[in-house]
Amino acid sequence: MNKADKRRFPLEGLLNTRELGGYPVIAEGIQKTVKKGLIFRSGSPENITEADQQFLNSLKIRTAVDFRSEGEKSSSFNFPSLDKKVDLPIDAGNLMGALFDTGEWLYNNSAEKAEAEMMKLYSLLPVEAIPRYRVLFSLLADSASLPIIFYCSAGKDRTGMASALILHALGADRETIMEDYFYSKENLRPYWERYTNTQSYLIPYFTVSEKYLLTAFRSMEKYGGIDRYLANELGADIKRLRELYIE
Repeated sequence: MNKADKRRFPLEGLLNTRELGGYPVIAEGIQKTVKKGLIFRSGSPENITEADQQFLNSLKIRTAVDFRSEGEKSSSFNFPSLDKKVDLPIDAGNLMGALFDTGEWLYNNSAEKAEAEMMKLYSLLPVEAIPRYRVLFSLLADSASLPIIFYCSAGKDRTGMASALILHALGADRETIMEDYFYSKENLRPYWERYTNTQSYLIPYFTVSEKYLLTAFRSMEKYGGIDRYLANELGADIKRLRELYIE
């Protein structure tokens, strides 16, 4: 069993779902842990089953945050414990055009060009997503919104970036942040291999890479680095977040 299997939930149709609870963090110089059962991340609920809905309801999730653009939405979460749905569309992360022949990226039919597009996306994502991530961090600081789940189409780029920022804010080191980010690679492999087996140039679009996330972090340097980006651009209340999510 690999690490991804240990964190994967028993879901039938909801892909790339896991929680941020359980990760080690450093707070005030002391190693602590992110509380379980409060912050969840996933991919699109397009193929969610009734059993999946029941499982999520058992987690008592109250808030669902959707990063998908309008063109991506064909379904949404709907289970009894959910109090509110918050739409925070981030168009820069829309990769579905590459898959369904409706976007310009499909024409970059080489792995090198595909990777260049992904690097470009990750350089733009921290800039384009500021208003959306600002709302997310406001919700995270409100105990009435918890537990919370946030998601996009595959749950790897827009959602992966949000997860990386949250873990950094809570005091996770770079290794832990990358560990969480890389789970998407194994979680999504069964879904995309049917395309990439015959069109290998698509692989950079459908996987994750350390290069991508590091590109996003470098993009934040224009704001003074990740800590200042969180505080000044996203309005993240680090003290409040650590009070809520660290044990």
